[in-house]
Amino acid sequence: MLARKFFRFLVKDKVIFLSVTAILLINVATWINLFQITKVDGLIPLHYNIYFGIDYMGEWYKIFTLPLIGLIVFAVNLFISIFVYFKDKFISYILLVSAILVQIIIFLASLSVVWINT
Repeated sequence: MLARKFFRFLVKDKVIFLSVTAILLINVATWINLFQITKVDGLIPLHYNIYFGIDYMGEWYKIFTLPLIGLIVFAVNLFISIFVYFKDKFISYILLVSAILVQIIIFLASLSVVWINT
């Protein structure tokens, strides 16, 4: 029953399908982008601020918190969207579009991280 609702939620509605596809593609692009950074033993810059320059340093593996946060936001918004969809589709659309915006911001942040580390 729940699987049927999820399938109907995901595939039948074109807005939902395109939103979920866009979210997953942007998140995969973020992961691929961050894999350009090579492993190092010391600390690497993780955040750049226009006023102060590099303001956050850490181990190389901490760069992957960005796409992980994106996946968490996506999962939470998708979970809420599933339950809201059958009552109000518009709120479900808003949740998934906001997840797309979060993914875009995270992708831009990952571009910045790669830029300051190369």
